[in-house]
Amino acid sequence: MKSTYPLLKKWTTEQHERLVTMAEAGWRPSQISAELNRSEAAIRVRAWQYGIVLRLVTTKRIK
Repeated sequence: MKSTYPLLKKWTTEQHERLVTMAEAGWRPSQISAELNRSEAAIRVRAWQYGIVLRLVTTKRIK
């Protein structure tokens, strides 16, 4: 039987553990996504699904 979403890459245990470790170390979602070769959205969704707290990214306003 074919997968319903063939473009989705399954998360390995190692990737999940690295996500947790990097999030606890204060890495930004963009940095984690580059390191794990996944989209930033995939990182945010995985973190949300498992209750992993990601670093809040803020931008400065230009006056």
